[in-house]
Parts: sequence; structure tokens; C-alpha cells
Amino acid sequence: MSTNQNPQNAVGKSDGVSVADNYDPALENIRERGTLRQLVHDAPSVMFSLAIHGAALLLLGLFSLPVIIDIRADLTALPDDLEELQDVELFEEEPPREINLDPTAEVVDTPDAAPTEMAFDDTPMKMEVATAEFSDIMAPEALMTKMGALDGNSFQGRNNKGALIAAGGGSEASERAVALGLSWIADHQLPNGAWSYTQLANPSCRGKCKDVMLDKANKSLVSATAMALLPMLGSGITHKDGRYRKAVKDGLDYMTSNMQVKVEDGIPVVILAERGVSPVMYHHGLATIVICEAAAMTRDKNLENIAQRAVNYICWAQDPIGGGWRYSPKQPGDTSGLGWNLMALKSAQMGYLQVPPLTISRVRHFLNNVVGAEGGSLYGYTSNNPNEPGGLKRGNQGTTSIGLLCQMYLGWKADHPGLIKGTDNLARWGPNVGNVYYSYYATQVMHHVGGEKWENWNRRLRDRLVERQATDGHEKGSWPLEGGHSGDQGGRLYTTSMATMILEVYYRHLPLYRKTSTAESFPLDDVDDKPAAKQAEKKE
Repeated sequence: MSTNQNPQNAVGKSDGVSVADNYDPALENIRERGTLRQLVHDAPSVMFSLAIHGAALLLLGLFSLPVIIDIRADLTALPDDLEELQDVELFEEEPPREINLDPTAEVVDTPDAAPTEMAFDDTPMKMEVATAEFSDIMAPEALMTKMGALDGNSFQGRNNKGALIAAGGGSEASERAVALGLSWIADHQLPNGAWSYTQLANPSCRGKCKDVMLDKANKSLVSATAMALLPMLGSGITHKDGRYRKAVKDGLDYMTSNMQVKVEDGIPVVILAERGVSPVMYHHGLATIVICEAAAMTRDKNLENIAQRAVNYICWAQDPIGGGWRYSPKQPGDTSGLGWNLMALKSAQMGYLQVPPLTISRVRHFLNNVVGAEGGSLYGYTSNNPNEPGGLKRGNQGTTSIGLLCQMYLGWKADHPGLIKGTDNLARWGPNVGNVYYSYYATQVMHHVGGEKWENWNRRLRDRLVERQATDGHEKGSWPLEGGHSGDQGGRLYTTSMATMILEVYYRHLPLYRKTSTAESFPLDDVDDKPAAKQAEKKE
């Protein structure tokens, strides 16, 4: 807080001369006296006055008020105005830093190294962080009793796969493809527990798989590890149970042993990124989904502790003006970054972690700035202006799928006009087995909607995706590299993980709009810009 006051110079006048409100007769006498003798005569009083004022300023400079970030800040200051995605950016290279992919350099430590012991005991991990009352800025309603499950467990469908596969339109062939995909992923884990987007330095592969993508592959092992773990968790495998539980445990150990524990503006956070590397919100969002799901599926208290702090970081790093996420913390967002990070927050909420309502309000604001005028059925990348590079185009299939899924999780009902028209667009475009990113999000949207649209979508996608999977040789169980930015940087691991999750759709998340689901939207669902209309609906 500054002590510098800037008052008006003239607050009154006498005989045409301005009188300053900080008028000091002693200083005026100095200005009026012309002789050196007179100046020296009055110097002691002047110097004494200056010394007192200087000491006061010095003391004030020794104290600084803490910067208080109130996550409940009023959103009324947000802009009221509501960028074609040529290629959705899933990855961003971190600042130049060589990550040694040679696994022999990574396994010098003993198998019982401290990070492994620390990661999964029965008591919360003791973290050297400052205490902050983060719960004070959370919505009490964030602790949901039931979130899209048969018995209140949001992920219970993963343990009830048989009935859900049959009911949702899966098949023995699709589930066999899932098993083969998981086997390929497990076989390509590095000895240190991580995964890599390139397989050239992997001792179990050494380039036997095509599309090793050494030159273009993203370097983040944390991001690749999260991408590998997502389909394993989606199939019900955790670090405590399942065929690949050791692979999951080793992967989680790698992620948590590399996490950065910090305090941002008094909020305890965990950053899921390699140590010494600037965080990338895409990677952190992916990794947070993994930690939240693993914690929720096992009730692992240590992981819950980490998960909440990872969620805290997402909330802190959100663009406070535009409401999205992209690469760097607080950077203006894009729809792709929003998708991963909002899914992380939804996974957190389904696991009974805390998510601030303000964060969700800002997400709504971001979506309002990228949605088209067609009733909310089309979404751009960074804007809804078709004349901007990231603006709205009719070919925005990936971003439209993300936008629709986000709106569903934020409370849109099945009969919302934007959702009806949006899924009409998806049905017209159809699934694309060569674009697993678009198909990943669009398949979730169509599965939640159900009915004839889902049956037609599933019939067109399921068998074609299964047929595309490699069935022999070292590549058996994987999917070939797709073109574009994501495929170039994510390689065969990325396409295999995404394709596997698409085929897990029948049980990975239970459908939002069917009787077997008790899914609830975020707690801010009823805090709308039209509260009167909400009240009228309730009365009816």
C-alpha cells in the first residue's frame, strides 16, 4: 500500500495566492528569507522536521501488505462481449530442456527409492506447505452424494462392465480390442515407471513399432504417463487391483515423485510436471484427471491429498479474465485446454474433492466467448469470430465436441436446443477413426445423449475402430499414427490410448441422461443469470 498522497494543490485561496493543503510555514520562511545567515539560523528546525518525515517513510517501507487473491472476486467486471481450429493443439513443447529417454539412466536408483515408498501409504503424505483455508472459498455443495453411478460411486461402472457393455452397444470384439490395447501400453512402459511419446529409446521396443516420432514427439514423460494410465483406470485397473496394478503404481509413483509442491498466493498446490520444467496446463490437466480418478476409485488418502492440491493449481492458474486454460498459468485459454482441465475438475468433483464455484463461472464465461450464434451448437477455438485465426468455422468438429461435452457437465439438459442441434451436427459429420481426438469427445457426447443418435454413431465407429487396430507383430494391440499436430507429437502411444478410451465409453463414465444415472452438474448449475426463470420452473 503506497503512502504517497497526491492531494489537490489548491484547496483554498487568499489574496489570489494558492494555499496548499500541506502548507508548512517553516518551509515558507525558508523560501522567503534570502540571506545565507537566515537560512543557517533556521536549519536545525528544518533538518529536524525532514529527519522525522524521512524516518517515518523508512519505517513504512519496511512493511508490506500481503497480496490477497480472493477467488470469490466479483465477476461483474468480466467483459460482456460474447478464435477455425485447423488442428487442435494437444501438446506444447516446454522450454528447451533435454529429458534423457535412455531408461538405463533412469533406473540407477534402487527399486525401493524414497518416492516409491512415499507415494502410497495409508496416511496422508506430509507436505511442507503453508496452511491455507482453501475450504473457505469452496462451495459446500461441491461434496456431492451421488455423481453418475448405480450406487453413488461415480466410477462403479468400471467394475460392472459386462452389463453395461451389452446395454450400451459394445461387443466381445470391442472389449478384446481394449484388452489388447492395454497390453501394448503396459509392454511399452519404461523401467522407471514412466511412458514416453516416442518408443525409439524404449528397451522393450527400440523402434520395432513404426511411427516412433523421435524428432517431433513431445518430451514430457509426465504427460505421456498420464495418457497411458487413463485407459487403464478407465478399464477399472488401479494401483491396488487389476492385472496391471504394478504398472499403474509405478506410473503414479513416477508422477508423484516428480511433482512440484508449492504455495501460490497462500494456496497449497501441486504441479504435475517434471522438476525444473515450466508447467504446461495441458499436461497438468491430463495428469490431474489420473490422480483424481485413482484417488476416487481406491479412496487412497495420500492420493486424495495430492489430487486436491493439483485441483487447487488448476483453479489458481485459470485465466481470471477469459476463464480458460492454455499453456502457461493465467494465459488466455483455448477450447482444447479448457476441455482437459474441466474434465479434471469434474473428476475431482465426482471424487468428492472441492471445486470453487467461481472457477466454474469463469468456464461458462469462456464458453460464451467461443460459442456460435446457432443456439450453442458450434464452438470455436479461442473466439467465436469467424474472421480470427482461432475463430468459429463450420468445420470446428473437435472444438464443437469439447464445447458440447463441457456444457453437458455444466448442467445442460437433454432437451436443450443447443445440445439437440449440436448432436445433429455430430451425427451429420459422423465419427472419424483417423481423428481420435475429435472422436474421443464426440463419442462421449453421443453416448450421454443415447437413443437413435448414439446407436447410429456406435454402429459406424465401433467396428471400424476395432478393424484399424494392429493384430500381429510387435505393434499388436496398438493403433497407427494419425496425421496432424497431435499425432506428430503424441505418436502411437497417444492414438492407442485415445482409441482404447473410445472403446471403453460403455462403462468409463455412466450416461448422464438415463435412469441408471444420478449424475449432477456442478454446484453452480442453479446459480444462473436468470434466477427468476429457475424459480418459476421449480414452482411449476
